Amino acid sequence: MSQSTTDFTVRDLNRQLAKVLEACDRLGLIRIRSRKGTTYELRPEPPPAAAPKAEYPDFAARRRALRMPMMTKAQSEQLDKLIAGE
Repeated sequence: MSQSTTDFTVRDLNRQLAKVLEACDRLGLIRIRSRKGTTYELRPEPPPAAAPKAEYPDFAARRRALRMPMMTKAQSEQLDKLIAGE
């Protein structure tokens, strides 16, 4: 299975990075030539598999089940001061 490739220069990579990366995504492989004559190949890697979303407990439901009232603003401010060591 042969892939079609396109050659770019290091200057292209420096000045037109988005174009070079788009071509790499589209073609699957590109070559980048340096002034010294060295050729590099660039291939896109597939993105890593997404990690499953963490399941967090429903704290509001737990508070309702325990019949815990919501903190007032004054209580919240007092707690913040206690945490800050004031």
